[in-house]
Amino acid sequence: MKQIKPPPLHAYPAHLWDGNHQLPGTLELWEKQLVFRFTNFKDSHLNLTIQLDDIETVEEFLIYNIARNGLRVIGKDGKTDAFVLEGSRFFKQLLDARLSR
Repeated sequence: MKQIKPPPLHAYPAHLWDGNHQLPGTLELWEKQLVFRFTNFKDSHLNLTIQLDDIETVEEFLIYNIARNGLRVIGKDGKTDAFVLEGSRFFKQLLDARLSR
């Protein structure tokens, strides 16, 4: 029998961004992790999962020096992942609240 998983705390359409290329997906905030699910690979095991305990800081940034739609997640190990999403400020507030627990 298939187990029913609870939904994420919050989920927003987003893009994983390397400065030039954007990969579409959904950014999900869970109880103990941040997960990016790639739209084009939804039937695969390919996802980006970041444990909340491994996050050093979260910051907003400007996309092409125009729109403040960027969200940068910096890990304690120095690794950085950048996302583009509408409502990045609100998602940052949600993530900051989760990290302060």
